[in-house]
Amino acid sequence: MIKSSPNSRRQAIVDALVRAHESAMQLCETSLNRMPEYYMAMRVADYFADNFLDFGYRLEPQVKLTFQNAHLWHQEAESLRADPDIRHNGRFDLVLYNNKRERPAHVIEFKRGAKLDSLRPDIKRLARVCFHAGHKSLETNYLVLTRKCPKGGSRLEKAKQVILEELDGIEG
Repeated sequence: MIKSSPNSRRQAIVDALVRAHESAMQLCETSLNRMPEYYMAMRVADYFADNFLDFGYRLEPQVKLTFQNAHLWHQEAESLRADPDIRHNGRFDLVLYNNKRERPAHVIEFKRGAKLDSLRPDIKRLARVCFHAGHKSLETNYLVLTRKCPKGGSRLEKAKQVILEELDGIEG
């Protein structure tokens, strides 16, 4: 079993997606980038459940219910409801739950492609969730991007720069 840490969680996401890609190529004869986001969420969720003792998961849980389970909703109710980036009536792709306390621990959002216009809402949403979480659960969350991409670091560096620029523009 894997002990949970920021690095081990990031590596687990990568490992799960590599396995998902291999499985998609073998069974569906298509790359991971062409598979639905829900497929990626399922494969990552199963990987976490199988390899970490302390995580369970919910697929596509309601944002409002996730905040209630994290005991954030009552403390930050007005600011969360008023924040259009949160989309409190929407759903997250995947939420990992801490099995010991049965509380949401991490949100994982999945995106196919890396176009800024489609990423901006999710970047802002996850940043707001982290901000409102404070010292509680949900302060570390993940945005997972998959895309067809040639080998090399130039696209990765560009993607990092775009994300940093987006985070700079987010107040609070």
